[in-house]
Amino acid sequence: MSPVIPQDVVTPAQCATDIMAVIPAMTRFLRAELRSHGQPHFSLSQLRVLYFLRRQPHSSLSEVADYLDVTRPTMSAMVERLVQRGLVQRIDNPQERRRVALTLTAAGLAEMEQVYGSTVATVAQRIEVLSEEKLHQVRVGLAILGDLFEETR
Repeated sequence: MSPVIPQDVVTPAQCATDIMAVIPAMTRFLRAELRSHGQPHFSLSQLRVLYFLRRQPHSSLSEVADYLDVTRPTMSAMVERLVQRGLVQRIDNPQERRRVALTLTAAGLAEMEQVYGSTVATVAQRIEVLSEEKLHQVRVGLAILGDLFEETR
């Protein structure tokens, strides 16, 4: 289901349509790969929590909930399961008694790195059929999109 790339003038709406067609397919592929490389009974949402905490250590429960677009009670239950599995730890903040920082444990970091590394290897294998020029084009396109849609805290 590749987008059709006409050789004529490209409008922002056409480009947006192409992005909207490709992103779901990429998401399904990545979801399947992440699950296949993770621990048994490991949800994609739990992997996303680990990924977020790897990038943003010492985040609050609210910050992680906002990232996953879930309620605080839902995130609290998910974090509790990760804490029980030894992948995330809660750190009390002495200055703000009500604020608890979440961070990965060594086991959580190892799991995230294993899953991430395995998934990167699978994606690399999938795109190795592309020429060096096309790989460069993909990287340039992704850099442009990354700049436009970069997450801000």
